[in-house]
Amino acid sequence: MRFVLLILLLTSAFCARADMLLSLQAYENKQYAEAKAGFEKLLPLGNAEAAFNLAVMAYYGEGQEASIEQALTYFLLAEKLQQPQVTETLRRVYQEASPAQREAAEEAATKAFSAVIVKQDAKAYQLSREQGPAQVSTPMPDIPDDVSRKNPFGYIVLQFLVDGNGRVQVVDAVDGFPEGAFDSYTFRAMRRWQYEATGKPHLMSVKLNFWVQGSMDARSANRVLNHQNLWQYAQLGSSRSQEMLGSVLNLISMVSGALVYIDSDLAEPQSAPDLSAWFETKKLEVNMSSLEGRVSVQTNEQGEIVRLLDVSSLHKPEPEKILGLKVKGAAAGIFELTKNINQDRSFSRISKRDGIIIQQYLPVHAMLTPGFWWKKAAVNGDRRAQRILGAQREDWQFYLLQQQDPMAMAWHGARLILDGERTEGVTLLEHAKTAGYKPAADLIAVLAQ
Repeated sequence: MRFVLLILLLTSAFCARADMLLSLQAYENKQYAEAKAGFEKLLPLGNAEAAFNLAVMAYYGEGQEASIEQALTYFLLAEKLQQPQVTETLRRVYQEASPAQREAAEEAATKAFSAVIVKQDAKAYQLSREQGPAQVSTPMPDIPDDVSRKNPFGYIVLQFLVDGNGRVQVVDAVDGFPEGAFDSYTFRAMRRWQYEATGKPHLMSVKLNFWVQGSMDARSANRVLNHQNLWQYAQLGSSRSQEMLGSVLNLISMVSGALVYIDSDLAEPQSAPDLSAWFETKKLEVNMSSLEGRVSVQTNEQGEIVRLLDVSSLHKPEPEKILGLKVKGAAAGIFELTKNINQDRSFSRISKRDGIIIQQYLPVHAMLTPGFWWKKAAVNGDRRAQRILGAQREDWQFYLLQQQDPMAMAWHGARLILDGERTEGVTLLEHAKTAGYKPAADLIAVLAQ
């Protein structure tokens, strides 16, 4: 039985945007050297499909001499990267290999796995190690009516430099949906922002949410999820669609205010799911004389709180005084009770009495979380998804720097300067400037004086 390369057939419009799909397209056209080089570039990202495909090419000698040892190496690497279809294939190839080939392949696979940059336990990346200055005046952007009608809901994630006088000098968008819709208006507004003057520059980041009240409900959320077959193309492997789907789920979560948790027992959705539950409102009440902070709890079928899940942000009362209280209107589930903590959430599905906000966590498959699709897109070569994750995780930031990504070099260079590593920081900024990244020149003007 012939092993089958993991090939995903899409329209050429999508193929032109993703390294993985370009490599698959090259393979389909029997351009094996180009396909092999493309798959190899994805290995540092921990792309299990790329490792599997390289194994198949080595086994059958496509564009190279057939090699059981090399095929076994890549199949072993795919197993280490948790490729779900490799187990039976690996067993068969392992039986074909000699003891010497097995030993050499296992050693090579271990070495290749150690070279993978993207890790499961990566540390969070911090744009700045210092606490940013206090806000003085940060007015929201003035979005024209015609833009709001065209884009009634969206968000933008920004990183920016505040000078010693507390003024925003350099700003750029890391993520946003719809892409670019609010950039110019946001940049213009941020030039008027004022922070506490500390006498030294600071690097900061912020997420701004935009939506016209009532513009998104369950029906419109499902429509966005299904727009232009977004879910289907993401499942088929389009990295651009995967990146967009991550941002869409991020947006829907923001507007709905839904709290979710990953339930590993749920079946993988085969078609675009119905997110109506994210917008449902239940009348929930709890008889509590005082609450200050946030606490996550688990209730039984009668709505009684039987377990405290997270009390790290609870100030009052003592945790044991919450056990046994009843959340009226609730059955078995997980809930969050909050009071006197600023919330960046929609109140479309929040129950509130006596100032206590009660929200139920919804169980979802991992595929309904933004991070799932951003990671899929990133390991398939989508640079925008890589930048989104690079602003969150050290491993992705390191990969972007290794790839000499101008945005990553510029902002990490600025961080190095502020951390006292001036020579290295200026070098990165100069490289980003040479690559044509305009904010790099602005950062140099402020920091390299």
